[in-house]
Amino acid sequence: MLSLTKLLARLKIPRGPESPDKSKVYVVYGKQRSPFASLEYIEPIIAVVASERDCYALQQKHPDIEVSWEARKVQGAANSAMAESKVLYLTHTTLVPYDLDATGNPIFGIMESPVPEALYCTRETAEREAPDRYLQEVRLGEVNLRGVGELWE
Repeated sequence: MLSLTKLLARLKIPRGPESPDKSKVYVVYGKQRSPFASLEYIEPIIAVVASERDCYALQQKHPDIEVSWEARKVQGAANSAMAESKVLYLTHTTLVPYDLDATGNPIFGIMESPVPEALYCTRETAEREAPDRYLQEVRLGEVNLRGVGELWE
């Protein structure tokens, strides 16, 4: 998978200065046609990136999907810089399953309409601060149009 740094270099988009708040990241969504007959569209989290410039680069690279983003402060990061490939943890109050498995259990791998509640620097902090929430592990800079990261129960 192509890293954002390499993508920016290919597109010849300079990375620009880092944000004064180094613990701020951007959660990027990608609204697109659904691969599932039961859904008209999906809007998974396609990346978590370190700068808004990275968001614009994704928007330019993927004109066929509706790319949007929101800035989030990483809880427990203490204003430390966010390095590419750093593992972060999103918490969600509710997740809508996109399909059922053969025995009727919901599958949450791709989220139809994710609404993350908070973002944490460590799994321990996320589990302590949001014990009754769904937990999603993501890597900073990873891009996947079908949804990044892994869900933990």
